Amino acid sequence: MQLRIGAGAYVCGEETALLHSIEGGRGTPRPRPPYPAVSGLWGLPTLINNVETFAAVPAILRQGGAWYGAMGTATSKGTKVFALSGAITHTGLIEVEMGTSLRTIVETMGGGVPANPNGSLGVVKAVQTGGPSGGCVPAALLDTPVDYEGLQALGSIMGSGGMVVIDESLAMPELARYFMGFCVAESCGKCLPCRAGTVQLEQLLDRFVERRATGADLVQLEQLCGMVKATSLCGLGQSAPNPVLSTLRFFRAEYEAAIAGTAP
Repeated sequence: MQLRIGAGAYVCGEETALLHSIEGGRGTPRPRPPYPAVSGLWGLPTLINNVETFAAVPAILRQGGAWYGAMGTATSKGTKVFALSGAITHTGLIEVEMGTSLRTIVETMGGGVPANPNGSLGVVKAVQTGGPSGGCVPAALLDTPVDYEGLQALGSIMGSGGMVVIDESLAMPELARYFMGFCVAESCGKCLPCRAGTVQLEQLLDRFVERRATGADLVQLEQLCGMVKATSLCGLGQSAPNPVLSTLRFFRAEYEAAIAGTAP
């Protein structure tokens, strides 16, 4: 066994970029096919999965596939580890059975939003899932079961298992700009839609955060999100618009209120 320590680049979460990095090259993705199972590390068939996936294999071998398949939902089996953070009483790592509701995770396991300084109860505004390129699920949908299909239907992803609880103190355009800034910094720069598109998205979001946007900016923001999502080479660019699109879907009024000349 050889242990390779990477440089920590976010794009190397994409499997072909990680393979390039292990081989000593720059961490940039390549088009598929061929898939790594056919031609991977040094051109050899390669299994490349995250540690969480491989960690489940010994238990499945010991207990059997039927045991593992009995957990979860019809289409998302087993369990999932989440990193629970944000405006929540109890942060940390949790492991839940697929299909567990967001409400159970936030209120029962996380203890809900801490009380405000004035003593009033904290209120959940949304839950952002999937890491920096995930989407935001509004509080009205906290009873949504956490599985791959359910999150995808709401414009979010399971992703790396990040789960950030957001309270009412945070404006959604500001949240979207924060995550877009991360994607700008972590883009490998290989493809134009991600390299330039994320920068333009961040600049547009600046206008909304600073309350000097126009109606045309809102139209351009949505169109550019669609372009970056549809034409980027790898998952980083394809998912970078998710925080913007999901907050536009569920919190559009906050973007409209940020248009110059509009009352807050």
